[in-house]
Amino acid sequence: MAALQESSVAKLLGAGRSGKVFLVESQSGAIARKIFYPDTIANIIHYFFFGSPNPYIWNKDAIACAFYRRKILGELVQFWFGDRLTVADALSTKWNQEFKAYQIDTEFIKGRHVSLLQPCSRERAIELPTLVRGIMLPLQNKLIEAGLDGLVWQAGKGTPTALNNFLLASDTSNQPVFVWIDLESGVPALFPINIIALFSFYLPKTLKYKRAMFDDVDNYKLKRYIHNYQVELVANIGSQKYQEVLGWVDRLEYHQDEWKSMRRVDRSIQYQLKKGAIDEQQARWYSEHFLLWYTRGFWNIFQKIINQLLIQLPIALVHKIINIPYLQFFYNLWRFILSQRYRINIVRNYVTRRIERWRDRKHLRDEEANSLLQSLEREKSSEYLTDFGVHLGIKLFVKIIEYVLVPLLYFVGLINELVFITWLIVGGPVYRTIYTSWRALQAAIARQEIPWVALLVGLIPTAGILAYPCQIIWSAKGKKQKIAQFIVYDFFTRIGAKIPAWGGEDTNTEHFFNQIADKIANRQLNRRKPLESAKL
Repeated sequence: MAALQESSVAKLLGAGRSGKVFLVESQSGAIARKIFYPDTIANIIHYFFFGSPNPYIWNKDAIACAFYRRKILGELVQFWFGDRLTVADALSTKWNQEFKAYQIDTEFIKGRHVSLLQPCSRERAIELPTLVRGIMLPLQNKLIEAGLDGLVWQAGKGTPTALNNFLLASDTSNQPVFVWIDLESGVPALFPINIIALFSFYLPKTLKYKRAMFDDVDNYKLKRYIHNYQVELVANIGSQKYQEVLGWVDRLEYHQDEWKSMRRVDRSIQYQLKKGAIDEQQARWYSEHFLLWYTRGFWNIFQKIINQLLIQLPIALVHKIINIPYLQFFYNLWRFILSQRYRINIVRNYVTRRIERWRDRKHLRDEEANSLLQSLEREKSSEYLTDFGVHLGIKLFVKIIEYVLVPLLYFVGLINELVFITWLIVGGPVYRTIYTSWRALQAAIARQEIPWVALLVGLIPTAGILAYPCQIIWSAKGKKQKIAQFIVYDFFTRIGAKIPAWGGEDTNTEHFFNQIADKIANRQLNRRKPLESAKL
């Protein structure tokens, strides 16, 4: 597990609940370096169950387990799936003095996550079911059969966040090739969104291991599995590699026993020792006087809470209020009221940023993103798109009222709890409805199409911002629908990405909301098909 020598500055590839991943150029080529770090929420969970933060940060045996699990699974996954799934191979582990945490270097995989649905093309819609049904579900069953119980969490059993642990390799041809890139958990496997998985699998395994399951391996069951499939494994990976796997399993068993057998208090002490908060002598002394160690810990937590609540938070709020550009705000408000060009520019800039974001995430190809940008340019004079800009502006001002003015009125006693809660719920719909009703009246007087869809959708809290995009989808034909459809896709997809704990980008949660958007965005297309069939 010797460390690789890098020759250039690392580039951040991404970050999750357990660590940050950097692209590093080494003497042997590009590698992905995962440096583990303490996420606040994950820290609290780890302290509750284990008495210390994520062990991959500070425990040499835990990081060794991560290394050998990847080695073992690299061969088993090849045995199970052939070329359809591979594992990002572990290359080395090392203590990173700059981050004061362990790191693991793995094979760099050039690829992307499975594509979201979007209005320009549906040819990649098969990627999600191919990954989930063809790879993840069978993988979960194989892991359980082999005794790799803790790895089932990272393979997605009951948890939607595991979807982004897999990449679709960029050099695929007719047969999709997926790569399992993240095998190390960020939290214990006790918080699945699927309640059935919790009670049928995770809680029974917790009782079996007598602890919250965190990447645990039943080494006896794993050895028995490898022995039972010796003939098939040797035929698949060769006798030499088979012997290497047996050696890795022995090392995994040793390091897991060392890691999991630590006392709760020793985990906490060793973490602080690794971080440099105490020295070796203090660590030994506190290990013998653990009550004083816990007293010290509670006192430090109390000091931090007081400092954050009574000092840092008020200072941050004052700075926030002082640094608000009030003149710029009122100037923009005046422009928003008087200038239609300014309102449409709000829409164009907003939609352009979102298109570029989808392009950066590789959910839009260059030609698809360019097509949407061209459609946006052509549609810049659309009345409904201008109305969408008004709704965006209204949303900004309503949020200011909701988060500043209404709480202020409540705290000084000018409104009661009922008015306060009601305003927070219906504030947006009320302002949207007032504006859209006025536009509907104008349309009726001018004998133009009345925006009934926008009027009805605008009544919905939060999602009402999609009122005019939905109206465009309902009223328009052909390419004129694309921008409105994209806005709908983007809105719902962002909901899935922002949901705490079980949400995030490239998770099953994001894809779930993306599919809701797909049904809404294609409502008009589906509505017209029966009419066209009837004409024939």
